Amino acid sequence: MSFQEQKIDALGSHQVLIRSVFSAFKHGTEMTGYHGDSPFVKRNLEPNLRIFVDNKEDATNFLYPGTLGNMTVGIVEEVGSEVDSFAVGDQVFGWLPVADWHVSSVDKLYPLNGLTPEQAVCIDPATFAIGGVLDGDIRFREKVLITGLGAIGLLAVQYCKLHGATVYASSSFAQRRQLALDYGADVVLNRKDFKDLGHEVKRLTNGGVDAVLECSGYYIQLHHAMRAARQCGRVVCVGFYSGAASDLNLGEEFFHNRLSLLASLPDAYWQNPVRGETPLYTDDLHQLIIDDLKTGRLKVDGLLGPVYPFSDAMKAVELISEKPAEGIKVSIKY
Repeated sequence: MSFQEQKIDALGSHQVLIRSVFSAFKHGTEMTGYHGDSPFVKRNLEPNLRIFVDNKEDATNFLYPGTLGNMTVGIVEEVGSEVDSFAVGDQVFGWLPVADWHVSSVDKLYPLNGLTPEQAVCIDPATFAIGGVLDGDIRFREKVLITGLGAIGLLAVQYCKLHGATVYASSSFAQRRQLALDYGADVVLNRKDFKDLGHEVKRLTNGGVDAVLECSGYYIQLHHAMRAARQCGRVVCVGFYSGAASDLNLGEEFFHNRLSLLASLPDAYWQNPVRGETPLYTDDLHQLIIDDLKTGRLKVDGLLGPVYPFSDAMKAVELISEKPAEGIKVSIKY
């Protein structure tokens, strides 16, 4: 990691200059790039057939150097000649990396409009949380297990409760387990207390949960998720996986209990909607989330932290990589 200086060029007619106020990192996906084990290092998704193919050239040339952090709140300091949607002094947010200044086109920015900076940077993980709930068709009075209580998993706890589900949640990190309880989880388990988490969930639920939202991105947790689901249950993969799936055996519970294995990725870049009779894309989900944040149905209290000054941004990344138990959604204040 390093800081890099970049000259700010004159604004285009539809661009604005933003002074950053608050930023947040995207722990799971960004760590695959940081550790160098992203699947995109060797293979890439061919856009027409949507199938992964070998890269024709060394992908490190365009993957690195790369930025870290994915959402930023800032104040507009200058506007282009044809910008009429924002004015100097407006508070805005967007999907922007950690940097003290940004030049951005206006179509990539949103007005803060009553949200706190902390709420705004949680719209991204909330998108994947609600996406998992909708893709998994979580219903009233169903039993749901959530594995992996990062920001996405903890927001998924809240959305499952809003859908009327009974929520079981699992994490090895004490702070996250307590926050899951604060957010309404009915049963919270420390996976390290059990040799076989899936077997324990089957025992507690008298046969298994109706659905599992696997938010950790670890294959071993996907293995436990399959063991925890009832016959004909649903397992929704919300976390991002990389590397070989050495901890999975699809000839056991997956096959014999006839499970539905679903991938959830409501992401604008990949142009993926959530499942349903009326497909919802990311812009639709963002509006739902903003409404939920403003009305208090969705809470972010205790979700962000620790908060580092911009000068210590490298320490923030090191903590995410080496001491994940010490932070849930690490942030930067400028």
